[in-house]
Amino acid sequence: MSRYLLLLSIFFLGSNYVIGQEKIVVDSIVYIGNKRTKEKTLIRESRIHKGDSILVSELENALQENRNQLLSTGLFNDIDWRLDSTSIDKRMLILEITENWYLYPAIVFELADRNFNVWWQEQNRDLSRTIYGVDISHFNLTGRRDPIGLRLQAGYTRKLGLKYTLPFILGNWGLSANIFYADNKELGYKTENNKPLFGTHPEEEVMLIRQRVGLSLINRSNVFTHHSFRLEIHKNAVNPYVVESLNSVYFLNGRTSIRFFFFEYDFQYDRRDYTLYPRNGYLLGANFKKEGLGIFKEFNNTSLSVWGEYFLPIYKGLVYGIKSKAKVNIDRSLVSYANNTGLGWGGYRVTGFDLYVMDGTDYVIVKNHVNKKLFYKRIKLFNFLPPQFKTLPIELNVRFNFDAAYVNERFYLETNELNNRWIVGFGPALDLIILNNFLFSFEYGFNDIGERGLFIQNSISF
Repeated sequence: MSRYLLLLSIFFLGSNYVIGQEKIVVDSIVYIGNKRTKEKTLIRESRIHKGDSILVSELENALQENRNQLLSTGLFNDIDWRLDSTSIDKRMLILEITENWYLYPAIVFELADRNFNVWWQEQNRDLSRTIYGVDISHFNLTGRRDPIGLRLQAGYTRKLGLKYTLPFILGNWGLSANIFYADNKELGYKTENNKPLFGTHPEEEVMLIRQRVGLSLINRSNVFTHHSFRLEIHKNAVNPYVVESLNSVYFLNGRTSIRFFFFEYDFQYDRRDYTLYPRNGYLLGANFKKEGLGIFKEFNNTSLSVWGEYFLPIYKGLVYGIKSKAKVNIDRSLVSYANNTGLGWGGYRVTGFDLYVMDGTDYVIVKNHVNKKLFYKRIKLFNFLPPQFKTLPIELNVRFNFDAAYVNERFYLETNELNNRWIVGFGPALDLIILNNFLFSFEYGFNDIGERGLFIQNSISF
């Protein structure tokens, strides 16, 4: 009998413990200040919804995560929240929103090179390697987080590009469409000593033309999960001078042009607290590409990439982060020089190797860092400015990196000694975040070939 009494006592003690974990119910959510953004868009992008039950002990953290999630969309300059009681255990969540400035008709003036450091050191600050024009972008055209962008540019690269994305048309499905044209009078035709060589035509003729048009189907079943299916048709062509005098395998087999259909499936599961500069959470992703579907038979390649990120607060504001990515070509045949990009051309890069490229069909890269926020301020500006610019959020972080990568190159090996071996880079950095959307990084990097230098990077979260 005593055994049953003991079990019954344990049951009631456990029940009292669970009951003791007080909860509140989000009875309603009120949005204030969303003049353009539709309420349906705010609901889709939120982590907290009407009817959610939240432990009181976890309430502060849940509300902060919800704020970060909304700021990560790039649609808002700032968000304040408060809770009002509607009953003993029910609350009304009120979100006061300062929308961002969505329409950016901007004058384009950019560097044509991979980054500022290449232009400054390798290209001797040559102003002919600049791009100028106009970029008209709206990041929230109808209030549904539907960006549209038109770019007209001249200079080193002449380009015409138009893209529009409507995230939700039918249920969780959306659609994106794009058209693109670009040409250059100079192109990188070969890689030596892990640096691209550039060539021009003796009579200054166009050396490279790129064209594509495509559609994408997008699926977001929830705020964390993203699927996209993209189908495009590409046509790329070079001046015969490229194949005859610079690189006969630029497109392989002496071709001066290639046409191919391009299919891509992309998956991401994102539980990071803030996409531009995460401090907690993780990201998982995978990408499958099939270039050439057997219709034109001028180019064929198949590749698979997987990547992940993980961020963990460790001690008094210190955050440890790791990012890794691996890519493999499933098709193991010879790849043309033009389609053999590995690391260094954009995206993932190794600290201290900003001046180099590592071409190859397969690679793995691991990036580690520890960072700490130095300060965050919301600077009040002039009252006569539009609401989006009356307050300037600004944040400064310090970071230390340690990166390693390996690029497998099976064909173009001569002089490119950074391929087929591990490369290592490390060093400190300062990261400046403005308006919650613009990140400027100043890194001092060291690499394992004895070089070091200051490198400048920037990114945007729209």
